[in-house]
Amino acid sequence: QAYTKAAIFDQSTFGKIDVRGADAAAFLNRVCANEMDRPAGRAVYTAMLNERGGIESDLTGIRLGEDHYRLYVGTTAVRRDLAWLRRHSEDFDVSLDDVTSDFAVIGLMGPDAASIAEAVGAGALNQLGYFRVGEATVSGCAVTGVRLSYVGEAGWEITCKANAATQVYDALYAQGARPA
Repeated sequence: QAYTKAAIFDQSTFGKIDVRGADAAAFLNRVCANEMDRPAGRAVYTAMLNERGGIESDLTGIRLGEDHYRLYVGTTAVRRDLAWLRRHSEDFDVSLDDVTSDFAVIGLMGPDAASIAEAVGAGALNQLGYFRVGEATVSGCAVTGVRLSYVGEAGWEITCKANAATQVYDALYAQGARPA
């Protein structure tokens, strides 16, 4: 029998690269296909392009602040993507840091995702529009939620500090979300 309430997806292995600095938006606009200079609290799915217009990688970038983005890249691509970004950043006032091991990402998606978010104290996530970013707490742990889904159901990719992942996961599971 199919489970139809909500699913948890452990996406923690995705690479996470922080881009900070006065030129963060200009730098990302230079190397990415989509417009990256959007207001803080927005997410963008895009490709990174080389000088010939070929695709180097694809990523989801979220703007956390005026001078701060976090890029979510493929699990096996973080070292390659970080090296490629560093080679192309020399003319920009930016710093690039691999923060993959600092954060966990737990996807919560499915028909009951909204009620589960409410039940664990993260009801603020329900107010986010698609490809919007917001702060909340899950079982007392600070999280950043991005309203997006690549599985055909509504939900969020929820980022928390790595040492809070078990507590966040357990809270979602206790409310009926199940691993997918």
